[in-house]
Amino acid sequence: MAFKLGRERRDYKIPGKSKIFKKQLDGDTLAEANMDGSIYVDPSINLNSKFGRRVIKHEQKHLEQIEEGRAGYNDNVVMWEGKLYMRRKIDGEDVIDGPSGRWPEGHKNHPWEAEAIQAEKE
Repeated sequence: MAFKLGRERRDYKIPGKSKIFKKQLDGDTLAEANMDGSIYVDPSINLNSKFGRRVIKHEQKHLEQIEEGRAGYNDNVVMWEGKLYMRRKIDGEDVIDGPSGRWPEGHKNHPWEAEAIQAEKE
């Protein structure tokens, strides 16, 4: 997936971990893990807060899944454990036809999201 560098802030980094960029994200998305190993976080998130740390743990789990080769994505598909799942827009909502059925992006029923939600608690 190609991306365009913009004017997002680039001054956050967790030692030994991913680069974290503050960037205005679409819709109600608060953060996203990128295939290049970076994380985008909405500027409204205080990374020093309990919630901010939870958001980072969630996205770092996605990066771990990508590093392990268990997950990947581009604009059209999500790869999970060697299988490809289509991304679609249905009635204005972004959905993925995943292994557990069709659910909105970020939904807890996607297995990659279930793992990331669990990682927030660790």
